[in-house]
Amino acid sequence: MGSINLIRADFRLIHGQVITKWLKEANAKKIVVINDELAKDTFLASIYTMAAPPGTKVEIHSIKDAVPQWEKDQFGKEPLLVLFKSIDDVYEAKKAGFPMEELQIGGLGGGPGRVNVLNQISLDQHDVDLLKEIQEQGTHVYLHVLPTEPKIEFDKVLTKFN
Repeated sequence: MGSINLIRADFRLIHGQVITKWLKEANAKKIVVINDELAKDTFLASIYTMAAPPGTKVEIHSIKDAVPQWEKDQFGKEPLLVLFKSIDDVYEAKKAGFPMEELQIGGLGGGPGRVNVLNQISLDQHDVDLLKEIQEQGTHVYLHVLPTEPKIEFDKVLTKFN
């Protein structure tokens, strides 16, 4: 039976040193990406799969398919690093019943209406509202860009946002 060792929201998904560090830090042997667009795009999915470190299995699921697959076999027997591209994806998966004791917020890019709250993490009001709801439902939400840096509790960055 698989176990979720880390759930991370990071718009870059599988990328360079950061993912290698988090994969090791989480002691995960498989990466599960949950994102509707990537699940439909086999070409882009293959690029992300090739970006994973050698020997690391990668599965890509839509939000709709992730919960039944988890309930069926917990994505296999390996310890897991689960990645979401956006807070919207996290929210929809949680709403659909995906188990989520903790949620690590990694890289979330900037843009109009977004406020930089920590290094490579920016939020807009929509993200904040969804994260508050996720947290109110019992998920521990925190921000953590790199394992060598301290993690910051979600509630602490709200003062920067407001």
